[in-house]
Amino acid sequence: MSHKLTTIEIQNFKSIIAIEFELSEYTPLVGYNNAGKSNILEAIKWVLRKSSLKSTDFNDVNSPVIMTAKIDGISKTILENLNATHRQRIEPFLDSESLTIRRTQSTPNATAAQIRLEVLNPEDGQWQSNPTGIDNAIKDLFPEPIHIGAMENSEEDVSKSKSGTTIGKLLSEIIGPIEEQYGDQLRTVLDGLKNVLDADGENRATELSEFDQQVNEKLDAFFPDINVKVHVPTPELKEVFTKGTIKVYENQSLNGTDVSALGHGAQRSIQMTLIRHLADLKIASQEQTTTTLLLIDEPELYLHPQAIEILRVSLKTLANQGYQIIFTTHSPFMITEKDVANTILIRKNSTLGTHKRSSLKSAIPQVEQEAQHQLTLLFALSNSSNILFSERVVLTEGKTEKRLVPFLIEVITNNTLGTHKCALVKQGGSGNTRKSKMVLEMMDLPCKAIVDLDYAFKHAVDDGFLEADDDDITACIAELASIATPNGITLDNGLPTNRNSSMSAAEAFALLAQQPNIQTNIENLKTKLLAENIWIWKKGTIEKHLNLTGKTESVWANFVNDIENDGIETTLPNDHTEITECINWILT
Repeated sequence: MSHKLTTIEIQNFKSIIAIEFELSEYTPLVGYNNAGKSNILEAIKWVLRKSSLKSTDFNDVNSPVIMTAKIDGISKTILENLNATHRQRIEPFLDSESLTIRRTQSTPNATAAQIRLEVLNPEDGQWQSNPTGIDNAIKDLFPEPIHIGAMENSEEDVSKSKSGTTIGKLLSEIIGPIEEQYGDQLRTVLDGLKNVLDADGENRATELSEFDQQVNEKLDAFFPDINVKVHVPTPELKEVFTKGTIKVYENQSLNGTDVSALGHGAQRSIQMTLIRHLADLKIASQEQTTTTLLLIDEPELYLHPQAIEILRVSLKTLANQGYQIIFTTHSPFMITEKDVANTILIRKNSTLGTHKRSSLKSAIPQVEQEAQHQLTLLFALSNSSNILFSERVVLTEGKTEKRLVPFLIEVITNNTLGTHKCALVKQGGSGNTRKSKMVLEMMDLPCKAIVDLDYAFKHAVDDGFLEADDDDITACIAELASIATPNGITLDNGLPTNRNSSMSAAEAFALLAQQPNIQTNIENLKTKLLAENIWIWKKGTIEKHLNLTGKTESVWANFVNDIENDGIETTLPNDHTEITECINWILT
């Protein structure tokens, strides 16, 4: 890609008090509804194309709206492709191929002259206000952005050829070849129309001349020295294309209908198909002399999963062919593992307004080096939507937690996991806990983990959550040594192993948890790990606390049925307090 917006800072715009973030060629904005994601798209567009903001566009009408943007990649080649005058306006303010601009509107309903555009002077670090021609030069760098809203009717974008619509962009791609091949023929037709309809046409229509004569006879009574002629202007070839639209033919009908006759789903499908075709045209042309912003609210809206994946590939193609794609989304299909680093998590509250979580942009090299497996696992398709749209993440070790904890949350709190904006993610073994937590913490996502008791002995020390000489670990290992031989438990470095053992390692830890001598030690280990946002099951596993005899769907279904019929206190007379404590811990 040639040049692009790389950073933007937005102040006092709608739900945004102050926000700053980096932009890439393909930038997803994710968050729950009403977080202000669409406001960010509008703000980005305003930086490049000023319009007078109303009072409702101000977060605080007593303060100005200020937006600062940095444009990178304005190379010598890019400058040479600009209008000479525009190039001269930009060059003095370039700093290593970068240009920093700031647009300000101080009061609502300001005139165009009152909306100030400033450029940062790299020589003295000062802002220069409204340099002559700089606004038009910016327009030369960035043609009219394509802004596609989420819930709005898609009809206009695919049926009205304007500089900022998808159909307009498509027609602009094909007008050149058409003009080259058919230009002379079309101009002959247009010139023929001009001769018939123009006021000075050589073969002017008799009806028009008669009209002129009749009107002028009446006009002579008022102004004897004035004559008028009806003039019907004939469009230039490029103007013909501004009338371009899309006609829809259903079931091989010979009569086309307007896009407005279709439902939102069909309109959206046509709209996104045109974007995909635009991507194919860009590949064929290999032209990257300018950059067009494509701002889309929920591009996946009304599309089925396979279509969303096709659309994602098309948008990413455009992102490498002269388009910068910034979009809001609720779909995990729009974000692959490779896109996580550039994904911006948008949130909103009464104190900060619309704001962002920290992204992996700066930390991704370290994460990829130290926790590539965990990064892949966390953002696999099955987990990504839960993580990216949640306020907190709970890592679980086993299938039972994944299956039953959401049910227990609903029973105990009368609200679903989603209502609590909480994601439950199975991490594929407690050995991933530290690195999984690291990935999420780098994204500024509050994170907790639920693990079996054996984690305290197998991984907690290596993960840095417990000391190697921890007294409680030492006491438990000594107890294991005393119960191993009588119970046929084989130990390896002091810990149970499945090799040559009549009791599995999981069963051995469950047996350990029953020993009266170390109950205080296990409680101490639980307290220490809670300080690290890690919950351990004191009886060894969640199954022991829930009195489950297996890890099958039928066992889980029977448990759910018992809770629904008899209640949690009756079903778990000895453990309902522990389970309730765990659920409340998860949600705080």
